Amino acid sequence: MAKTNKIILYIIAFVFISNSGCKDYLETNPSTQVSDQVLLKRVDGAQTVLNGIYRYIRNRNSDIESNGIISYQPGFDASAQDLIVYESMGQMQLFYGHHLAQTRADGGLTSGVWSYFYTIINNANIILQNIDQAEGAQDRKNQIKGQVLAIRGWAYFYLVRFYQQTYAVGKDLPAVPYYSEAGTEGKAREKVSVVYGHIVNDLKNAIELLGGFSRGYKSQINRSVAQGILAEVYLTMEDWSNAAALAKEAAAGYPLMTPEIFQSGFNDWRNGEWMWGVEQTEDQNFGNASPFTLWANQTRGDRWTFDFYFVNDKFKELFSEGDARYQFWQRSDRSNLWTSDKFRDDAAYRGDVVLMRAAEMYLIEAEALARLGQDQQAKNVLWQLQDARTAERSQSSGAQLVEDILIERRKELYGEGFAWFDLIRNQKPLHREGDHPRKPEIPARSWKFILQIPTAEFTSNKSLAPNDQNPYDGIFK
Repeated sequence: MAKTNKIILYIIAFVFISNSGCKDYLETNPSTQVSDQVLLKRVDGAQTVLNGIYRYIRNRNSDIESNGIISYQPGFDASAQDLIVYESMGQMQLFYGHHLAQTRADGGLTSGVWSYFYTIINNANIILQNIDQAEGAQDRKNQIKGQVLAIRGWAYFYLVRFYQQTYAVGKDLPAVPYYSEAGTEGKAREKVSVVYGHIVNDLKNAIELLGGFSRGYKSQINRSVAQGILAEVYLTMEDWSNAAALAKEAAAGYPLMTPEIFQSGFNDWRNGEWMWGVEQTEDQNFGNASPFTLWANQTRGDRWTFDFYFVNDKFKELFSEGDARYQFWQRSDRSNLWTSDKFRDDAAYRGDVVLMRAAEMYLIEAEALARLGQDQQAKNVLWQLQDARTAERSQSSGAQLVEDILIERRKELYGEGFAWFDLIRNQKPLHREGDHPRKPEIPARSWKFILQIPTAEFTSNKSLAPNDQNPYDGIFK
């Protein structure tokens, strides 16, 4: 955590430079105390820092393989069984294709994930340490605090899943250091169950504080999004009743897409099903780091594209051709691999990026109900989604119904960042078939699913001993 202050100052400076009204202040007060002494004295300053966090979440840098959440979503799906990163395509292949030791402590992936989420957490903590004393209306302070608590819970939820086995088998294992205040002094790894307790508390408090918040942009977290994050947390904790209830409540007001809208390219934040998304504009966009550049569907015309994301042929076979989600075609110039038209850039090459949508909530609710043994209720929820996609209804029950729902998650959510975590959560092996060029066999609960703590953290954090490192290989028993 030795880099905390530099990271905090970078984001604050970035926000000021982006806001001409604050530029003079930055130039005359270059101090490590800028955030708590001056900027966060008023609620408007807290909002400015929060805007900076949102911008950092959406656009960390210009490297497509490590540009924060917009890279990790498709990237870790490519680490699972259904997506293919075409051979000889550079860094994405190295990061996510199991070509090299991607989870190892000295790799760029684990250091990038660690730095990204802890940067967000530290800046969230700065706001939380100051917001209650800030000058301004209480309702605005509540809205800012609620969003920041949700962001912190969201960030820790990613970290605890990246750096330790899933909650069901790993609740007593060491997870990650937990920081509720900004600072530079490193801490020891906290237990998985303790970190999850903090995550749940943050999200519960966020939901309460955001009750009256009407956001201006879908890039902001509102009450529904906080509920959706908590529903996914409860699903991972196997708290089925709470997962089902929160998912149902979160999805209210976000109608499922029609087949025509589903096939329109997943590029417009105004989509009614989208609960949380990132808008690209003329002056705030991802450029060539846009995730749309990854897909090999040739929808970017003469614009730059990596042209290397495909789908496994066995995955394609899970869909009936009457399913609105069947958007696959073969590339004869790429070894006859199948590509997908699910994600297509818009005409201005500034397609928006989805972070959460109602379909995920339907699937959480259906799975949770099925695991509670409420098969008919689970099917009623699942059928709403399948009917909206003109897909065949699942008629199974018991354990097979749960498996059907997990397959439905793969079909509905591919490219959106769930496949890797679903393998870990459900303690399933990575097994690739068909035309996938790389077929590593990774057993369930393998340490290959779990990132090692970055080497640099052991250098800067004196609370960590060498034996605090995650194993690189082997199976957790």
